[in-house]
Amino acid sequence: MHKRSPDFCLIETMRLERTGQVLRLALHLQRLRRSAQQLGFSYEHKAILQALSPSMQRRYHSAQRLRLSLAYNGAISIQQAPLPPTATPVLLRLSPFSAQPQPLLLRHKTDARHHWHTGEQFLAQHPNYFDVIYYDQHGYLTEGTRTNIYLWTNGQWVTPPATQDLLAGVQRQYLINKGWVQEQPIHYQQLLPSSRLRVSNALRGWLDATLY
Repeated sequence: MHKRSPDFCLIETMRLERTGQVLRLALHLQRLRRSAQQLGFSYEHKAILQALSPSMQRRYHSAQRLRLSLAYNGAISIQQAPLPPTATPVLLRLSPFSAQPQPLLLRHKTDARHHWHTGEQFLAQHPNYFDVIYYDQHGYLTEGTRTNIYLWTNGQWVTPPATQDLLAGVQRQYLINKGWVQEQPIHYQQLLPSSRLRVSNALRGWLDATLY
């Protein structure tokens, strides 16, 4: 009996600067390669660079959103669109219930996003909000539908550890590598109206945020 191939693609959503530079490209490809190896996807590094090359050889009037999709058989597709600016601080909503998706779908960036359907539906209906933040069954924050979350506490920025079944974002990893952020469990009850918060993703960077 043949093993059924996954019905989803691995994806990387990247920021393409006006100069044609893909921000944090090495970290994006490291994560993609790691996920491909763990899930049995075909990964050809040279083919991926060739697929990205046309977008990287141009110059633009504004930053671009560049999405790379990798199918199980190694097929690559690229989508590109202008990236609108983001006003800060961005507005966050704490999910009214804990998230309990399959860990497999949390630790890898894929286009199988049904586990975030409720949050994405809320954001579509409330465009003033930037993201919905989730917590696990014990009340500890995990991540948002599109960002990682950070809290300023005891003189440092902290973010939930990757062991809490979350997607380790590329921007998050960059901040950790720089020593600007430490991993630490954050309970949702630690979030107060006066809390200093930030969120991040590879597209938008590290953004000041307000919970409402």
